[in-house]
Amino acid sequence: MAAILPSRRSVLASLALAAGTAALSGTGVATAVAQASPDPSKPRTKPVIFVVGDSTSSAYQQSERPRAGWGQALPLLLGPQATVFDYAWSGASSKSFADAGLLDRVLALMQPGDYLLISFGHNDEKVADPARGTLPDSTFKEYLGRYIDGARARGGKPVLVTPVERRRFDASGNAKDSHGEYPRAVRELAAASGTALVDLTASSKQLWQELGPEGTKSRFLFLAPGQHPQYPQGSEDNTHFQALGAVEVARLVARELQSKQIVPPGYFLNIGAGTDPLLEMYWPSERPVDLPVTLDVGPGKAFTTVQSAVDSVPNASLQRTVIRIQPGTYREAVRIPATKPRITFAGQGARPEDVVLVYNNASGTPKPDGSGNFGTSGSASVRVDGPDFVARNLTISNDFDEAANLGMKDRQAVALHITGDRSALSNVRLLGNQDTLLVNSPGAGVQARFYFDSCYVEGDVDFIFGRGTAVFSGCQIKSLDRGSTTNNGYVTAGSQDLSIKYGYLFDRCRLVSDAAAGSVHLGRPWHPSGDPKAVAQVLVRDSWLGAHISGTPWTDMSGFSWREARFHEFNNRGPGAQVTPDRPQLPGPEAGSYTVRTYLQGTDGWAPQLEGSTADCSVVPVA
Repeated sequence: MAAILPSRRSVLASLALAAGTAALSGTGVATAVAQASPDPSKPRTKPVIFVVGDSTSSAYQQSERPRAGWGQALPLLLGPQATVFDYAWSGASSKSFADAGLLDRVLALMQPGDYLLISFGHNDEKVADPARGTLPDSTFKEYLGRYIDGARARGGKPVLVTPVERRRFDASGNAKDSHGEYPRAVRELAAASGTALVDLTASSKQLWQELGPEGTKSRFLFLAPGQHPQYPQGSEDNTHFQALGAVEVARLVARELQSKQIVPPGYFLNIGAGTDPLLEMYWPSERPVDLPVTLDVGPGKAFTTVQSAVDSVPNASLQRTVIRIQPGTYREAVRIPATKPRITFAGQGARPEDVVLVYNNASGTPKPDGSGNFGTSGSASVRVDGPDFVARNLTISNDFDEAANLGMKDRQAVALHITGDRSALSNVRLLGNQDTLLVNSPGAGVQARFYFDSCYVEGDVDFIFGRGTAVFSGCQIKSLDRGSTTNNGYVTAGSQDLSIKYGYLFDRCRLVSDAAAGSVHLGRPWHPSGDPKAVAQVLVRDSWLGAHISGTPWTDMSGFSWREARFHEFNNRGPGAQVTPDRPQLPGPEAGSYTVRTYLQGTDGWAPQLEGSTADCSVVPVA
């Protein structure tokens, strides 16, 4: 088959994994992240607006949604001429940010024509803390001068931004100053050094005055208990913003950048546009400033097997571990337990075919300890129970030989069994025959969500199955030819609990096969152990269907009628995309309720499809 080209999302995310340099500890393995300096011979086509500062401007991770900084919201206001990279650090002062090497990291990424928005003050005021405190008329200005000089040395344009005001009011409801002499010091330094200035202190104080003590609560992180799952106890925070506040403060910054002609006309085309920041803003899985631990697997590397690298990851780590897998074939059964979240498998080859994780257990294969057979779920070459898993640019395969084991009763052989919620796979090939991909969850009625972007999945019988919620976006789904002229298998066998609204979505996919025309079904309803509440939900929309798809593409299973399942198509095309009474079509008015976003968002607003989009401030574009 032709190689699958990486999507823009996967390219950008791969760069993000390598951005910056830091020594990391806590795993017992000495690691470092290689710095990704721009190649001067390959300038970017768009300038980048870099944001450095403290928690009020920083980007927050998915587990902290709806908390957001104004730098995280800035991309929502941009036109197509530029992008944003938000490298602000929660708790940082101008001193601690530079002393930690973060300024050098950002400057190494800058190219001529880029902008550096510099916004400190909140933590410089903590003069009792020697690691962060600065004095407004001496060390504060001295440190800010490093940012100005560094940006200019890289051919960039520095912009000083005075600190945004906190939510403070007097007894009469008048907004109060909260930063003492620090905003004045920024203004004086801007004038003395000829640096562009955004006076966010003044504009934010005016906005808070207009909104008043009660109106500002919806902008700051004031949340009722249970309002957002990330904050079950609620929040009353007079410094940090929720999404709406972050967008409004970003508007203040953008308007001044535009009105003072600090940026060219047309940079901020969406300042006045209506937006729903909870839906349109992107929260990455980790903050951009939080560098991952990196482990290398392959010949001559620290680890010779993928499993040994997984085993070295500490339980319950809050830091992402990127396991970089060198080209080669790794014949091993890999297990990521539920106690190990935030693991990334990153294939280091030019194509996903270059890195292959493979094993050959089947359901009927006896376990080495004599305790029975592996069973279908236990046959997986790779099993992932840890949440927030990521895989990119590799192949996962089960090469169990059905033809050589005709005497074995149970020949289901899983390549990937995944239950870890919020898992995202891109440019990944999944290979097998019967039961290739088991998208599962920790238990019946428990939702687990998976995003497959630009992936390739092949098999024959029920080769995408289980009770999980899975989105296949821009994927190629290949049904293998079993040599029959009438029945060459079933693409799906969903078993979602009735309490789970969303099962499988195939969005903008290509369903292909070399099998006989009309010989493959889109799916059948799997009711494990006869469970009547396990009712499959599958939607194939805006996709291309080959001639192998049957004119009656849904069929019964184990006595359960397909007509009682939740099977639909919508706006498909291709020779296999007929519209008949036996092919339920999703009603047009409901199309907006069955999208990539709605399948994945759950209660916590997970939106991996926004990675690498114009809303993403967590990576520097490579072109």
